[in-house]
Amino acid sequence: MNFSTYILLFFIVYVNLKYYCSIQFYFFIFLIFKRSIMTKKIAVICYDQPTRKIQEVLLRLKGKGYDQVDAYAIPFLNRKPLRALIKHRPSELLLNIGNEQLTANLNYKYINKEIGELEDCFSEIPYHSIVIAGAGLLPESLVNRHKIINSHPGYLPYVRGLDALKWAVYENLPIGVTVHYVDKDTDSGLLIVQKKVEITSEDTFHSMCYKSWNLEMQLLVDSIEMVDSIHEFATLPTHVTEPHRRMPREKEEKLFQKFEEYKNKNIK
Repeated sequence: MNFSTYILLFFIVYVNLKYYCSIQFYFFIFLIFKRSIMTKKIAVICYDQPTRKIQEVLLRLKGKGYDQVDAYAIPFLNRKPLRALIKHRPSELLLNIGNEQLTANLNYKYINKEIGELEDCFSEIPYHSIVIAGAGLLPESLVNRHKIINSHPGYLPYVRGLDALKWAVYENLPIGVTVHYVDKDTDSGLLIVQKKVEITSEDTFHSMCYKSWNLEMQLLVDSIEMVDSIHEFATLPTHVTEPHRRMPREKEEKLFQKFEEYKNKNIK
């Protein structure tokens, strides 16, 4: 073989070796990342009755690779059914099974507790994150003692309280999702992440609601990784707006019209 042939062979070996090493390197990084997720112990606060949010959060956690998840099921308080004119959040179950069966299928732990018992439970086990997938107002002593992650279907601090998405449309406020550590006040605490919902001229009110829901579920689960890289959390102010109540029927009747007006004002 002449000199040029040796150079060509050397180049081929070098390129293949470099490619092989890079593949090995990135695979090694992937394994480290996957292991770091798997070893994070997560607590999920939920109701003892199945809901769409509980199912979606648990399934997304499994899909992200979290293997150590404890679901703390608190009693669901039966209230008078809400008769909203316009439905804006999905309620249909993804799976026709109870929470206990779902956690067993996912190889998660299911624990029945009263809400007053959670404070001691979370003190005994070093959870990386505690996530709300269904709960009413939590005791002040619990949120003061533990960092608990909540998702709010509104862009805080502009839209606090109930029916946040509807009120944002009606009052021409930012439409988005906020994930935060809770405190004793309504929809306040330390900000983790928030994003606005991207709305197009083709969107209907309900397609926008679906985008909002999907973004909320995504950010809630993704926030578990985000908190490790945030060095200083911003505090969500409470003086900007008062929390909203449920939207009355006479305002709901105007929502579709209000959404078209919203698009005309906000889509360039």
